This record gives sequence, structure tokens and C-alpha cells, in this order.
Amino acid sequence: GPHAFAKQYPLRLILLSPSPGLPTFRNSSLPYTRRPMHLTQLASLATTAFLAASLPTPSSAYVPSSRSALASRRRRSPLVSPPSARRASAVEASLRDDAGDVANTATPRSPSVIETYFAAFNDRDYDAALACFAEDVSYHDTIFPDPFDGKEAMREHLAKTALRLPDSFVFVVDDLAVERDPGTGREVKVGTRWHVESDGKDLPFARGASFYTVDLASGLIASGFDVPEPAVVKPGYSTLTLLAVASQVVAEPARAVPWLVWGAYMYVVFFSDGILPGANALALEPRTWEEVRDLSLNFFLVSPALHLPFSPVVHPMLEGIFNLLLSWAALFAGFLSDDREDKPNVLPMLPAVAGMQFLTSAFLLPYLATRFPEEGGPTYREDLPPVHGALGESRLLGPVLGGVGAASIYWGLFARPEFGDFATRYASLGELLSIDRVGSSFVVDLVIFGLFQGWLVDDDLRRRGVEEGDMGALKFVAKYIPFFGLVAYLVGRPALPSRKELD
Repeated sequence: GPHAFAKQYPLRLILLSPSPGLPTFRNSSLPYTRRPMHLTQLASLATTAFLAASLPTPSSAYVPSSRSALASRRRRSPLVSPPSARRASAVEASLRDDAGDVANTATPRSPSVIETYFAAFNDRDYDAALACFAEDVSYHDTIFPDPFDGKEAMREHLAKTALRLPDSFVFVVDDLAVERDPGTGREVKVGTRWHVESDGKDLPFARGASFYTVDLASGLIASGFDVPEPAVVKPGYSTLTLLAVASQVVAEPARAVPWLVWGAYMYVVFFSDGILPGANALALEPRTWEEVRDLSLNFFLVSPALHLPFSPVVHPMLEGIFNLLLSWAALFAGFLSDDREDKPNVLPMLPAVAGMQFLTSAFLLPYLATRFPEEGGPTYREDLPPVHGALGESRLLGPVLGGVGAASIYWGLFARPEFGDFATRYASLGELLSIDRVGSSFVVDLVIFGLFQGWLVDDDLRRRGVEEGDMGALKFVAKYIPFFGLVAYLVGRPALPSRKELD
């Protein structure tokens, strides 16, 4: 810590003297007020605690002022809005004008470029924040393996960060240490000490220090170096994602429900012994994997219906449950419009829907817990990625998957006559489930799907321009009638509006 600081910023930041050109120290809460700083205090700038491994400076801290503001900014691409661009030009011109003035005193006539950067970032004006950097800036945020070299790299970094941090996080600068050029009085090096607050309260382990060099000619930031608590692994944006998830639960406690269910599900289905029948997943029981293989070969009943030679014989009721479950999971593709460029979620939905074909609730529940709510106006078909629009908005999705689900039920009741009548096959299914971890986990999945199938309906109707109190019957069916209610919803819901139709 202190040794690294002394090596990076030798002598000139350590020598304290009233002579012109040597460092000026001040508290940012008392503008331009001198405050003596002892060497040990200065050295402690480099040893400030870990900012949740991912919030070193505004360049990696997105702090929306409100949820509605967050939604509105997500509806336009960050760093490209014309008003922000105009402000950015004004900020950059102002900084260059300041750099051109000669200051004969240690007291600056305007805020440091670092303070201007922080202020613009905390206003969520990313263009103005970006205008504080020189074109060839090199910024090293030490939670990332490589520095961000060049203004375009910083632009991309700010845009990615803006989508990952929670609404309530506020970046607060505690102190600045400024070194000025002896001849001109312009700042050339700046050290900062900062912390992060959430809803006005300090976050634990959320402090750090940053160091900047400023281009003497332009007055823009030439380099930056962030010092959070070091980590063995460079987590990058993954820790920002974890912070976003934690903040969502704090802001909306209902999000804890799918998380709690997911934790219980993962433990009970994959790791527990004695709660569900059969061996846990870590036992790698051969019979379990053979059953998974056989059910997969009979996916959507295609192989047994066509009497393909490689189709294995499986208990028809277990086949029916398996294929009903997978068709139910695929119905969630009807909500792909929930995840798009102007409303990116913590976890993307298309991979989640694909993963549900393999691990069902293990993918569904985290998506429900981490998605952002729909807060804007209607969503237009043109705003969707091609796959999301073609698959999620297809009028065939509900009928086709509803047909697969109905066929699965029929198959379980009547197919494979060698398994006997309903009473016989039902009794044999009970015997199978009493020793079978895979089959019993399917039953758990069916219950979870029934409980959570309606979580996306309200926002989906909002995207389609449906008012809160309208289409109450369809909404009720979608939320409270398992499987077939969701099929009916996908068939009966209105289509997304189109800009072409409006024109």
C-alpha cells in the first residue's frame, strides 16, 4: 500500500510546503479550503478498503438517480444523446479554457477536472463524463486484467458499466490531493479518496483511492489508476452483476422469493440425501444418467411416435411428465421481448429459455429474480432482435407447444398399452418415483412452473400498450391456470405495436 503509493507518486506529492506549485490538499465537501495532510494520511490513500471488488471510480460505477431515470436512459443508448453531446462539448471547451489560463495562486478558480468528471458521471451524463478524458487516455481499473486504452475503450466501458450497477449507489469523493505545474498553476496530478453510498448510507468495504494525471495542454485526464483492495482473480463486470443483484433484492424484497426457492431447489434436487428419493447428483449413479439419456432420445415424443429403432422404452407417464415440462419451459420463449437492447437484464433471456430445456427451474428462477421491470411505454416489434421477434412473437408458439403438452398428457394416459390401464400405470409410476431422483425432480419443477408462470404477464401486457385494469380475464387465466392458461395467454394477447403501422 504505502510503498506502492510512494513508488507511483514519489516526492512531489509527499513534500508539503506553502511554496507555489507544490501540492494543494483540500476537502471536497469544503470547496477550496486548505487542509494540512500528514504523510501517513497521504499514504493511506493507497490502502483504502475494497469497493465490493468492482466500484473503483465512476468509470465503473453507474449510479442512476431513480428507477424511472434508469429505465429512460436504457431506452436510449448511453453516451450518444444529442443534449449530452452538446454538454460534453461545453465541458471539454471549458476544461481547455481553464487549462489555457495562468493561475498564480494555489487556489483554483474552477473545480478540478476530476470533480467535473465525477459530477457528470453522478448526473448520468456519460457524454460529459467522457469529455473529461484525452483521446489517448489510458485508464487502469485494477479489477480488470487490462487497462482501457483510448477514448473509445472508455466509452465502451462506461456503457457496459451503466447497465450493471443498481439505482441506489452514489459515488462520493471524500478528499482530493492536487499537484499543480509551478509555472502555470494548472493541475497535473490528482489523487482522490472516495467511498460509495446506497440510499445515503455508507456501504461496507466500499472505499478506495484513485490517481490521475492531467494533460498540461488540454486540461483533460491523460491517465487514471484505481486502487481497490486487490483480488487474486480479476472479476471484471461479474462483481458489478452481483452488486446489481444484491441491490435489486434490497429495493424489491419480493425478488428474494425466487432466490430462496432457487436455493432450496438446487440443494434438494442436486445435493441433498433423504429429502427426494434416489442418490444426489454428485453420486453419479449410472442408472440416473441412463434415464436422462433415454428421456432425451424421446424428446417431444418424436422418436417413439415414429417408432424409430433407437427409441428406448420408458414408462409412458414419466415420458409424459418430462415432455409436458419441456413444452411448458419452451412457452416462456413467448416473453423474449422482456430482454432487448433498450432493456438489457442482468441475465439474458434467450440463453435462460434454452437452459430451461436442460435444467428447467435452475435457469428460470434466477432470471425472474434478476430481470428489470418494464417501466417505459409500449415496445415496438422493430426494437426486438430478429430471433426474439420471430420466435417470441410467433402466433404458432402457443398452439404448437400447447399441442405438445396435450399430446404428452395423452401419451402418459394411453400410450404403451403393455403398461396396463390407468390404475396400473399410475401405481407403477408411484413405485418408480419412490426410488427415482430424476422423475421426482420433474414433479418439483411442475409445481415451481405453476407458481411462477404468471410473473412476466403484467410487464408483457404493459409492453403491448394494455392499461393496468384491462384484459383482466386473460391475465387471470395466464397466472392461475397451469400450462394451458399460459398457452391461452400467448394465443389471446395483443401483438406488439409496430412503427410501420403507426406511420
